[in-house]
Amino acid sequence: MKTTLMFSLFAAGLLAQVVTAPQNPPASPPGGRPATSRVQPGTDVVPPSPDKVVATLNGKPFTVADVDKLLSDLPPQQQGFITRAPEQFLQQLMTFEELEREAEQDGLDKQAPYRQELAYGRLRTLAQAEMEKLRNTANISSEQEQQYYEANKTTRFRVVKAKVIFVGFAPAAATPAPAPGPPKLPPAPAPPAASGITRTEADAKTKIDDLRKQVLAGADFGKLAKENSDDKVSAAKDGDYGDIIRTSPYPQPIKDVIFKLKPGEVSDPIRQPSGFYLIKAADSSFQPLDQVRFEVHTQLAQQEFQKRIEAISARYKVTVEDSAYFKTRPPH
Repeated sequence: MKTTLMFSLFAAGLLAQVVTAPQNPPASPPGGRPATSRVQPGTDVVPPSPDKVVATLNGKPFTVADVDKLLSDLPPQQQGFITRAPEQFLQQLMTFEELEREAEQDGLDKQAPYRQELAYGRLRTLAQAEMEKLRNTANISSEQEQQYYEANKTTRFRVVKAKVIFVGFAPAAATPAPAPGPPKLPPAPAPPAASGITRTEADAKTKIDDLRKQVLAGADFGKLAKENSDDKVSAAKDGDYGDIIRTSPYPQPIKDVIFKLKPGEVSDPIRQPSGFYLIKAADSSFQPLDQVRFEVHTQLAQQEFQKRIEAISARYKVTVEDSAYFKTRPPH
């Protein structure tokens, strides 16, 4: 019987000595990647014959079929270790199998705490396997996907074409605490920000407030962005930030404001660590269902999985009648 005990030994790192790097590892090629003998992708590989002898065990030939049978009860991840040091791996595996047989002969698998560990390992493994099956077998129809998409279109799949004016400021220099001892010369002034922006936060706030007033008075947002924005990349495009979706790589406070704007609306100044943003929603649309179908399906599958788990849990109503017992019960 192949037991979880052997797997636990592997997982605990006893095979680490098998896969320890050699004292003189092969030189790495340029770029720092370790040398490898793996077959390159695209290379035709002919599977070896099951009868091919690949090792010997106590002088007895050990074929491909023998190795496959020996490793068949190991998790795939553990089987993979054999590619790095096959002789040591097989030596260690046979040692573990012999120890397992002796442990069973000694009845250790029926004694505490090993009996509990084996039982709990089986419980956890099978429970996780069943949850994985439930997660992967959710039956989601195209009608359900369409309904979910329509119900969440405005909150999850909106696309806002944004224009932005960014007014940066230099970070304030921290004032160091006075050190004990004789007086020292004052520290040198902090250098300007890496971007070359030297204005203070107060000056930046005054400028962004003035630009917003100009926009609300009818000034062209794109023209103001081109002439005033410290984000030179977007300034060259009249402040155009392109299409923004919920997963766009922008700070969450920025996206929160963007998705509250209606087409044509301009935000209040948004403070960020390096400056203030003024955002205009130039246009608004929605990602088509075909573009977000995988996300929609994943969300629905997760909801279905959660319902299944809750239904199983609802079969059991637990009421604790004596909480003191559970607080004082020792493990045994």
